Amino acid sequence: MITQPSYLLTVGVITLAASLGGLVFCLVVYQIGDIYRRNFLRDMDRGLQDIFLYMDPKQLFQALLLLLILIVPLSLYLLNLTITVFLVIAILLAPRLVMIYLMKKRQKRFAEQLPDTLVALATAMRSGLSLVQAMQQVVKNQPEPISQEFAQVLIEYRVGQDLVDSLIALQQRIPREELILVNSAIMIARRVGGNLSETFESLADTIREKMKIEGRIEALTAMGRAQGWLAIFFPIIMGYTFYKLEPVAMLKLFTTLGGWIWLSIMLVMVVFAAFLIRKIVNIDV
Repeated sequence: MITQPSYLLTVGVITLAASLGGLVFCLVVYQIGDIYRRNFLRDMDRGLQDIFLYMDPKQLFQALLLLLILIVPLSLYLLNLTITVFLVIAILLAPRLVMIYLMKKRQKRFAEQLPDTLVALATAMRSGLSLVQAMQQVVKNQPEPISQEFAQVLIEYRVGQDLVDSLIALQQRIPREELILVNSAIMIARRVGGNLSETFESLADTIREKMKIEGRIEALTAMGRAQGWLAIFFPIIMGYTFYKLEPVAMLKLFTTLGGWIWLSIMLVMVVFAAFLIRKIVNIDV
């Protein structure tokens, strides 16, 4: 028989242990959130500068927190804990994925505008302008994003940075093979001399032909890329359908050890299939 003091002592120990456990959990969550916040602000600040979007990363982080505050209780009420966890992970990863998409899109537009820009540079230099003056004409006459990037190069050059260093910084913002060729041609011409205008025209023709071949390859591999996306999303769609039809049976996948093992195996197989398809359809020119 448990006496009254022993019962109170047991309750006190359990309460203290629960309080300490809750405190440790809150500290761990706070540390993880602080690390995510610092990484988010750093990556978003650098990414927004690279794509010339003048937004405050702190406001984006606050909007992300507000979205989580609204979505998580609603998801817990309408769905379940497992789906809510996956939803939170997707929301936290979404800003980085969107930034990568925007950067890739901007880099592709830059590469598409580069041949016409090289021809414009060659024409300006043939008329007697220097390379820097020809870049000024590009900033005035060419569309975005290439005009913005060359404007940044000129700003860095005017404040005392060497032109080659400014072009290397441009290459870091736009890591495209076409720009590497252009920078290499400029550096070689500055060191050993040569007719840079003719080099620009030759590079423009080469880049145009390269883009034509890449376009044909992209059209021929479109079916393979569609199959890759199908391999990723089809199991998710089918799992959700089966969950709606047989919620009790499907719930064992998320609440038992065997279910978690099979989910892990399926996840590895999906990722491996998507990786193989991506390696097959991505052909370097």
